[in-house]
Amino acid sequence: MMPRRIPAALPLAMIPVIAAVLLFIPGTVNAAPPGDEPALGPLGGRNVYAPHLPWFSFTADSAAALPAGTIRTGTAIYVLNEFSSYPFDPEDPAYLPLEPDGRLDPDDQDDLTAMDYESTIWELSIDWQAMPAWRFSADWRLHARYGGYLDGVIEWWHSALGVSNAGREYFSHNRSYWDIGSSTGTSWSGEGSVVGAGDLDLQAVWSFRSGPKLILAAGGAFKIPTGRKDGGFSSGYPDIGAEFLVDWRPWNRWAFYLNTGIIIPFGGEGRMMGQFIPAMEFRATRGLSILVQMNIQTSPVVGIEEYIHPIFGRSTMFALPQTDIKVGLKGRSGRFGWQFYVEEDPLTWEGPDILFFFGADWSFR
Repeated sequence: MMPRRIPAALPLAMIPVIAAVLLFIPGTVNAAPPGDEPALGPLGGRNVYAPHLPWFSFTADSAAALPAGTIRTGTAIYVLNEFSSYPFDPEDPAYLPLEPDGRLDPDDQDDLTAMDYESTIWELSIDWQAMPAWRFSADWRLHARYGGYLDGVIEWWHSALGVSNAGREYFSHNRSYWDIGSSTGTSWSGEGSVVGAGDLDLQAVWSFRSGPKLILAAGGAFKIPTGRKDGGFSSGYPDIGAEFLVDWRPWNRWAFYLNTGIIIPFGGEGRMMGQFIPAMEFRATRGLSILVQMNIQTSPVVGIEEYIHPIFGRSTMFALPQTDIKVGLKGRSGRFGWQFYVEEDPLTWEGPDILFFFGADWSFR
């Protein structure tokens, strides 16, 4: 039986990272060694994995306050490729004969597809340090799904490495089709090119301890369901969340972050979620940092189909927690900041097959 998916290999992701270093270092970062100024991390970006997308998720955040009165506006673009099929055996007579190009019959492809699309997401955000210890923020996203162009590249890369495509080779390239069902009755499906608004996320962070090496904060969140429910971009109900944030900066060049949170959906048949976000930052220069970060998050839904995970054994679709890893860069030059990262889930496979994130922000008082 074919495993339902395999994440794109992280070495592929490092090619754009290297390119970003070469592009940004000459003109947009301070090349002086780091001093006592604030560190740059963690990486932003929220969980946009389709089975989790209708519900709120925390983005990684620093416990440190901005200078009082600061307003920071930001924009970001996510580009991601999703592929996940329901378990099947390509040698099962029910799926034979295959098409001349070695792929499944188009009707079988639809029946066996959980997610197969690419997506571009545009994000707008604003942070306001209203008081020395209190910061308020809002962010909103516009989603677009379409057939895309990365399927062939990912298939080629897996073949070049000699690793399995986990069924990709049996599905046509550049499709846009999804059919996600759960044991709670929540389901959403669609095909073709779709554009839809996302939810409006509101957050408040209280930085209650600010020491030279250790900073602590607590936060709360409220989701306003402004998103398109029929596209799977919103549950149609509010969510609330609470989080605890830790920044630890033991040395000038190293910083460590930890966000832990709980998310409670008000409806939409989603389950309560726990979220755990550890991050590590190496400050290469005063204006450039290299970061490695995870998003560990329990699932709001459990699917119907069972399968054998090569690491965790027998499981159910979408039931395992997300264990995404982000590798990226973050830079700042004066009021302007930027970040780039690559994300995938190499452990439980409960994340985008591959995701690229590009973000920029501007601060003023």
